[in-house]
Amino acid sequence: MLNITFSQTEIINKIKLLIYTEDPEILTKVDIDDDTLFLEPLLFFYFNYKREEAFTNQFLRELMQGYFIKKEETRINHLFYETEITYLPKLGYFKKDEPEFFEPIEMIKDTNIEILKHSFNLLRPVFSDTAGRLISDSEITFGSTLFDKNISYLTNALLFIKEDSNEHFQLIEQCCKKILLFKTDPNITNSFSSAQAHGIAFLNVYQDEYDEVFFIDDIAHQTGHIILTTLLHDRKMIFIIDEEQKVEDLTKLNDHKTVYTLFHELYTYYAIFLCLDNSLAKNRFKKRQEKEVLGRIGFYLCKCAHDLDRFDIINSFYNGESNVLTDHGKEIFNLIREKYFEVSKKWQSITKEHHMLL
Repeated sequence: MLNITFSQTEIINKIKLLIYTEDPEILTKVDIDDDTLFLEPLLFFYFNYKREEAFTNQFLRELMQGYFIKKEETRINHLFYETEITYLPKLGYFKKDEPEFFEPIEMIKDTNIEILKHSFNLLRPVFSDTAGRLISDSEITFGSTLFDKNISYLTNALLFIKEDSNEHFQLIEQCCKKILLFKTDPNITNSFSSAQAHGIAFLNVYQDEYDEVFFIDDIAHQTGHIILTTLLHDRKMIFIIDEEQKVEDLTKLNDHKTVYTLFHELYTYYAIFLCLDNSLAKNRFKKRQEKEVLGRIGFYLCKCAHDLDRFDIINSFYNGESNVLTDHGKEIFNLIREKYFEVSKKWQSITKEHHMLL
């Protein structure tokens, strides 16, 4: 199991400093030892978008009301910009000119992860298309209908991961605080995580037939990014080389990713292999679902082999892995490689057929 406590502590201390710099009185109103407060994803959003959105410090105070030790009258003014609905962490969803929430927060059963039932203004800027343009309201769907249709599958998927891959589930809970479901054409954007709202997994449920198999795959994928972003808070703990170099510059192959992005993708394959394979071994799926699981495993085996090859070429370019990754980085890379070979040996002869039939 990866130990990310040090990296998370560094992140927490940075958020505390940012809050203190902006509005030190807030820190007298909250439990300074409550790590969950300082890992609140909307704090990451606030500080990432502050300059761009010209937020006043009243946004920050309104945003943190749910964490105040002494209950105060809820005050919402600035958070209603450009919308009639807003959200306060730990409290719920509010409508303009109504003092009480119209819907409370909802935790996913048997987890410490919150399911966001509605989109709200603070998160809209993270929904951009492949060209970086904000996705229009007409092209994207949020809300109760998606929640009602998918919550049982999502809950089951997290339960399977918790019971079948518990050490990894602990990492998911440690790093992923919220999940938001949305629906849009995947050519516009697909499921994602965002450093700008670190700690939220955004899942695109654009197909009506999605079930536990999709959610295990997508949860492992997007929370894998969140886990690694946490771990790579100080990238020099992992990389010796400049991780922002383009893969194509080092390999002379057509690949526009950076080394950092390549490493991220490799870790997500590891997480997907781990979660799907462990639940498959526990007979969690119906026959139809087993076929889909094997197809997905086969698909990711191809992608992982491709990206491992890219990383091996980079290692060769620098005359060995030890000149590319720190000891901690090598430990993670070897974890990924070993899982790839384990799953490949176990399933490759079978997954080729199922992958082609998907």
